[in-house]
Amino acid sequence: MAKFEIQTFTLFGGWVNCWERDGEKEYFDTLSAAVDALEEFFEDQEQAYFNGEIEDLYDREDYRIRTVKEGV
Repeated sequence: MAKFEIQTFTLFGGWVNCWERDGEKEYFDTLSAAVDALEEFFEDQEQAYFNGEIEDLYDREDYRIRTVKEGV
């Protein structure tokens, strides 16, 4: 079964999976789970912005969800 990953665009590496849980790359079993995780991430960073904890909002265009091969 395929897995899904959230990728972040980086200047030197292009699109890479920077998402980790407990020091391991994070993969999602369903597209829905990946979408939910990404939306939660943006909600958290928007709250941090409005609380004055960060200066700028992240650009949604710098994130995407991709299917990765089986066996990941």
